[in-house]
Amino acid sequence: MNRPEPLYLDHNAGSPLRPEAKAALLPWLERGWNASSRHRRGQAARTALEEAREVLAKRLGGWPEEWIPVSGATEACNLALRGCPGARPLLAAATEHPAVLETARALWASGIPGGPLAVDATGELGWEAAVEALARHPGALVALMAAHNETGVLQAVARFSREVHRGGGLLFCDLAQAAGKLRVDVREWGVDLAAVSATKFGGPQGSGFLYVRKGLELRPLVTGGGQQRGLRSGTENVAGTVGAAAALEEACLRMDAQEAEWTAAVASLRKELREAFPDIQCVGDGAPKVPNTLCAVFPGLDRDAFLARLDQDGLYISGGAACAAGAVKASETLLAMGYPTASARSALRFSFGPGQGVREAHEAAKRFIAALEAFRKSGLLGPLAK
Repeated sequence: MNRPEPLYLDHNAGSPLRPEAKAALLPWLERGWNASSRHRRGQAARTALEEAREVLAKRLGGWPEEWIPVSGATEACNLALRGCPGARPLLAAATEHPAVLETARALWASGIPGGPLAVDATGELGWEAAVEALARHPGALVALMAAHNETGVLQAVARFSREVHRGGGLLFCDLAQAAGKLRVDVREWGVDLAAVSATKFGGPQGSGFLYVRKGLELRPLVTGGGQQRGLRSGTENVAGTVGAAAALEEACLRMDAQEAEWTAAVASLRKELREAFPDIQCVGDGAPKVPNTLCAVFPGLDRDAFLARLDQDGLYISGGAACAAGAVKASETLLAMGYPTASARSALRFSFGPGQGVREAHEAAKRFIAALEAFRKSGLLGPLAK
């Protein structure tokens, strides 16, 4: 039996390496020159790092020296939250990525004051409650994700930063799903700290950036030779940094055309799925969203078994986290948005990537609907199917 051609719609988890990124990083991967060396080759590596930082500043705002290459958004989140100076309270949206929420929980457990900020049914920050929390915790460090990895919902970062700064606080923004997909300007948005993951926009895995606003000093998590403004000691990842910058540049150059393709693809996919299964619930409807993402709840669906079936059909999408024992784990994000536990266990996410559009959306809908129909006939699906 011939397997169908693979259709990968899990780009929010990780997008394949762009050709431009591969071409940029391979020479530096082979050279292995240390950017801290004072000789000519070391200084060539240093120049490559500086040029990569210039791309980050050009495409995401700020000054080149404010962008610190790291291993990815998780390290950036930890360095921002754990390294923030002073005994500041810590507040974080209840729908933040685990890299933020788990770090925040560890800090709260250690005695740092603060807590989670509630969101509404669409996943947007509950404004009045957030402002009240800022008043109770003056000077707080606040974590607010720009674009959500599961739902695609966007937050009003620039508007909220003004409230944070009015109380003397600092704003940390997870840009992992926004960089390369949306126009971002950390300075214009009033962001003090930010995290970027290269693999989300077609850069190399294990590469990313931490933005640290000039004048803000952090405590390093790793000490040693004092590289990266003393924040991340160790030999710099020249190849990964150069490849990440090349991927970001390419993503931003194609942003307008890609946004139109993604918007049409998501609309097409939503329409076909709802025509076949009217009971599905599209998460975050009514809120502004990143253009490539569709998250939907399929009541009564055995999500893990269904994802295994889709894998056989060559359709690769995401179903959220699972615990070590393999049992389905309810999405914390959907629970925070008010979904029942059963619904939060049956959400699926489609996330489109470079070069994908309506054609891929139609093919995904065809395979998905056929698989759901097979589940209905086998008794593995409740009242969802018509």
